[in-house]
Amino acid sequence: MVKFKFSLLCSAMSLPLLLLCQAQPAMAQEAIPLDPITVEGAKKDPTSDVVVKAEEIERENPRDLKQLFESDPAIAVAGGSTASQKFYLHGIDQNKLNVQIDGAQQKSNVWHHNGNLIINPLFLKAVRVDSAVSPADAGPGALGGTVKFETKDAIDLVLPGRTYGGFLSTGFDTNSRTTNATGAGYAVHNGFEVLGILSKEEGQDYRNGAGKEELGTAADLVSGLGKLAYESPEGHRFQVSQEYIRDEGFRRLRPNLGFVNPLFNYNEARRFTTTFRYLMTKPTDYYNPEVLFYYNQNDLERPGGYYERPSGDFNSSTKSIGGKVQNTFGFGLGSLTAGIDFVNTRAFVERFYFPDDVREESTNVGAHLQARLEPIEPLRISTGLRVDHQWYKSVDGRTFQNSGLSPNLSAEYFLTDHVSVFGGYSYNFGGIELAETALFHARNYTYAADLEPTTAHNFRSGVRLAAYHGLSAEAAYFHTLMLDPVAYDFANAVRINGDNLRSQGVDLVLRYDWENAFLSAKYTHADIRYGNRIALPSDYNNGIAVGDIFALSGAYTWQEYGLTLGASAEFALEVDDPALRAAGFYPINGYSVFNAFAEWKPTQHVFQGLTLRADVRNIFDEEYCSRGTYAQTETVTPVYSPGRSFYLSASLKF
Repeated sequence: MVKFKFSLLCSAMSLPLLLLCQAQPAMAQEAIPLDPITVEGAKKDPTSDVVVKAEEIERENPRDLKQLFESDPAIAVAGGSTASQKFYLHGIDQNKLNVQIDGAQQKSNVWHHNGNLIINPLFLKAVRVDSAVSPADAGPGALGGTVKFETKDAIDLVLPGRTYGGFLSTGFDTNSRTTNATGAGYAVHNGFEVLGILSKEEGQDYRNGAGKEELGTAADLVSGLGKLAYESPEGHRFQVSQEYIRDEGFRRLRPNLGFVNPLFNYNEARRFTTTFRYLMTKPTDYYNPEVLFYYNQNDLERPGGYYERPSGDFNSSTKSIGGKVQNTFGFGLGSLTAGIDFVNTRAFVERFYFPDDVREESTNVGAHLQARLEPIEPLRISTGLRVDHQWYKSVDGRTFQNSGLSPNLSAEYFLTDHVSVFGGYSYNFGGIELAETALFHARNYTYAADLEPTTAHNFRSGVRLAAYHGLSAEAAYFHTLMLDPVAYDFANAVRINGDNLRSQGVDLVLRYDWENAFLSAKYTHADIRYGNRIALPSDYNNGIAVGDIFALSGAYTWQEYGLTLGASAEFALEVDDPALRAAGFYPINGYSVFNAFAEWKPTQHVFQGLTLRADVRNIFDEEYCSRGTYAQTETVTPVYSPGRSFYLSASLKF
C-alpha cells in the first residue's frame, strides 16, 4: 500500500504540481544555503539552517506546530491536540534546546503529558534553527541546538505603496468542525509602526483515520499579537511587542495519551511574551548594538475537584525575566559580537492535596564572544565562546551553583562558486535543567547532593550545492552526546543524573526551483540512544525514537491566473527494537500521509488582496501516530492524528 501511494504521488508530482517559493524564486534560492539571512540581525553560520521561511509559511498555511514543521523531517512534532504537541530536533526534546520567540527564551517545562509551547503560525515570519552546533550569541542552554521563532512586523504586511492596511481571514475544517477567524490592522508612517492581530479558533474533537473520535482534542484557542515600533532616520529602531495565546477545554487526564482511563479535567494553558528591543538598522563598523529585555509567562491550570487523589489537579506558573546587551564590531576580516545576557526563571505549583505549595528558581548570567570571519574569499569561519554561571534554588531548599565554558567553531569552504563543504563543533554547558514542575503536584521530591550540570558535545558536517541552475542540495552528518542529563529516581522521589543521551544520523536535502514551481525532497535518519538502549517514549524530557522520515513537497503556479496547486507527503518507517518490547511498548508503526492544496489569488484589480484556498490533509485517511507521539502498550492507546480533513479558507488583504 505504501508503494502504491508513493508511486501515485510521484505520478501526480510529475505533472507541474506544487509551488513556487512565492513569486520570487531567485530570492528563495539564495536564502536556502549560502547568502546571509537576517533573523534577529545575525549572519547565517556555516552549520545553521533556516527550516521555515516567510514564503514557506504563507504557502503551507500551517495551523499548529505539527503542520509548521511538516516539511522538515529533522523536527518531529507529537500528534494530538494543540495542548499536547511538543517538538524534537533530531529526536532531542525541546527542553534541551534554546527555544526563543522574538529573543525571549522559553522555559516552560510544566508537565510531560502536555505540550510546552503553543504558538500561532499565522504570526510567524521565519524560524531559524542551529541544529547541534550553536553560536555563543544564541544564548544559554543550547545543549542540542537553538530554535528561534520570529514574528511578523507591520512592514512585512503593508502592501507596496501603502502606509496602512489590514486583513481578514476565516477557515473551516470539515473533520473537527473547527472554525477559525482572524483580523489584523497595521500602519507605517514617519518611522512609526503599529500592528495588531487577533485570532480565534473553536471546534469539536477530530476523528482519526479509522473514523474514531479522539476525545479531548477540541480546539478552543485565542491568540493575539501587538507591536509598536519607531525607527529614526539615522536607523535607531525601538520596538515593543506583546504576544498572548490561550488554549482551554476538557482534556484527557494525560493529554498526550490515548485511552488509559475515562477521566477528563479542565485545562487552561496560557502564554504571555513581552519584549523590548533596540537595534541599529544603519550600523557602523563600531556601533551595531542590540538591546533586548523580555518577560515570559507560561501557565497551566488544572483545577481540583475532579477526583479524590493527586493525579493531575494542580495550577502551575513559570515566569522568566531576561535580556541581553551586545554590540557587533565590523573589521576587514568580518565581525565580532560581544555581549552579556541573563535569565531568571521562577516556577510555582499550587498543590490541592498538600498543605503547602512549592517553588523553584533558576538564574543564569552569561557573557559571549562570537567572531564571523572570511579570512580568504572561499572560506567562512564562525567561532566563539560563552561563559555561564547558574544559581539553582531547588524545591527542597538547596542551592546549586555551577559555572561552565561553551566554545564553538564552524567553517565552510567553497570548492566552487556553488559547492562547499562545512563542519562545526561545540561544547555546551547547560547547567541544571528546570524541573518538570507538575511532578511536584503528586509528591515531595528531593535533589541528590551530587547532582551535576548537564553538558553536551555537538558535531555537524556536510557538503552543499547552492542554487546551481535552480538545483540545491545538502548532505549532513550530526552527532550530539549529552552528559549527565537530569532524571528521576521515582522509587525514592529523588532528582538525579541520568544516563548519557546521544543523537546521531544524517540529513539529506534535494530541491529544484523553476521560475514558477519547485520540487523538494528531504530525509532524516536519527538514532537516539539513552544509555545503552534506544530512547523510549517514557524517557520524558530527554529524547524519542525517530528512525527514518522522508518529506516530499512541491507546487506549481500559473501566474497569469493566480492559481497554485501543491502537494506534500510524509513517510516514516517502522521502529522496532528489543528495548521497546522489553519495556512493554509495541513497535512504533510506520505511516505515509499525503496532502494537497489549491490556492487562487485573482489577478483582476477589483479582487486584489483576495485569496481563496482549499486544503485536503491525510488524503488516504491513514490511521497513524505522528513520530514523537507516545507509543502503544498493553494499557495505553496512543493519540492518533486526524484522519482525512478538508480545510476551506478565505482571506482579504487591503
